[in-house]
Amino acid sequence: MENIIVMLVFLVVSACLSVFSAQSQPQKFAQPQEQASPAATPQTENRQPETPPADAVFYHDVCWSPDGSQVMFSARKNGKWSIYVMSADGSQLRKLSSDPNMNYYSTSWSPDGNRIVFSARAGKEAKSDIYLMDADGSGVRQLTTHPANDSSPAWSPDGKQIAFISDRDGKDHEVQIYVMRADGSAQRRLINSETHDYDPQWSPDSRRIVYYAESGDHKDQVWIVNADGTNPTRLTGGVAHNIFPSWSPDGKSIIFTSNRDGGENNLAIYTMNPDGSSIRRLSDQRSSLARFSRDGTRVGFLAGSYPKNAIYVMNLDGSGLKRLTP
Repeated sequence: MENIIVMLVFLVVSACLSVFSAQSQPQKFAQPQEQASPAATPQTENRQPETPPADAVFYHDVCWSPDGSQVMFSARKNGKWSIYVMSADGSQLRKLSSDPNMNYYSTSWSPDGNRIVFSARAGKEAKSDIYLMDADGSGVRQLTTHPANDSSPAWSPDGKQIAFISDRDGKDHEVQIYVMRADGSAQRRLINSETHDYDPQWSPDSRRIVYYAESGDHKDQVWIVNADGTNPTRLTGGVAHNIFPSWSPDGKSIIFTSNRDGGENNLAIYTMNPDGSSIRRLSDQRSSLARFSRDGTRVGFLAGSYPKNAIYVMNLDGSGLKRLTP
């Protein structure tokens, strides 16, 4: 009888410890890749995506034109991903993508504003590739043809290169950063690591790239690397999720999204110096994926969560908040 009681106590304690351990594990950020469900919100791995209502619009990115007069983005409407552009005040909305068999994501302007690089895929199960088109949506040309998924392109400010992410070389389908010439040639892996790397964004002088990475610890961190792939350096510590980094036009600060002030879904916008110091919170509302306007005076960002969000702009000090999309 004593042995049975001891065994029962052991089983109860073990079960309690298992529950506590599971609850203590950090939640993994559901990466907003177009290959999966592009939702810029943290989700636990076992949580099922919410079925979008018929009128839901989900915005995937915010991209200012070089002259600051327009904002480009990709959005999901009625189950279809397309590219749109509007004036910086939210007016004159027009659709740029045209192929009904394609889903379009992740846009970036050329420095002269004449062309747009983006990622797209044909059909629900097909891989994604990088494409180029004129600023009016014409002249579409494919830049990558690798059997892997290529996405999240970013045009360098000097106009010479495009950074993007791909799972072409990852031994366990790790997503890595690659660069290529603006014509699609000379594609090469930038960093040889075992992390999952996302959202590369160039410094204004085209000499460095900021990105975020997940190394298996369920905590995304902001990193910076030279444009030749040397000296990758982590900027944020092992605190919370730190995602969607991007440079200020003068190169003196980096803007990013984090839930470091508590709560898995408490996403907000922060800035820091390029060495990771002087972290400062900019937004009070739940927000993510912030991008500086080209003159550095305004910030465009997403507010809300999957399956429905909106694009907002505000002044750099947080004033002048305005919603641009319905």
